[in-house]
Amino acid sequence: MHDEPVERPPAVPVLVVDDNCGFLRVVRAVLERGDPSFSVHTVETGQQALALLDRVAPFEEAPRPAFIVLDYHLHDLDAPDVLQQMATRPGLGAIPVLVLSVAGWEQDQAAALAAGAVRFSEKPSRVGPLRDLLVTFWKEHVDGGQSPGHRG
Repeated sequence: MHDEPVERPPAVPVLVVDDNCGFLRVVRAVLERGDPSFSVHTVETGQQALALLDRVAPFEEAPRPAFIVLDYHLHDLDAPDVLQQMATRPGLGAIPVLVLSVAGWEQDQAAALAAGAVRFSEKPSRVGPLRDLLVTFWKEHVDGGQSPGHRG
């Protein structure tokens, strides 16, 4: 009996922008295992996120993310600033963005959604709900029958 290797679909590229290294480690661990499998790219500032999306040094080889997980409060830019700058760049405004915050303040939610975020949510404090949130976001906003490579 021969076991044919099961061909897995390519990992879904995702960009996670957060200035908390511990959170970045958790998100990477949560997303890189399981089904679907994600290829997680992380940066700690809004400027680094924009550089990666623009594919400027040192991010020339970075893949276009299928979606972005963006912390609301970064050291250099907040989420609405990053989203507004993305909207001015060709094709970047089409990438779905999930904004996360440690607090679900209504004014932050309104600002993020007005700037172009697809969804705003408080950061789950546990791994299971975090993975569920991210996978559900992917399924609802990226995997809905349209290949991420054919967006925007």
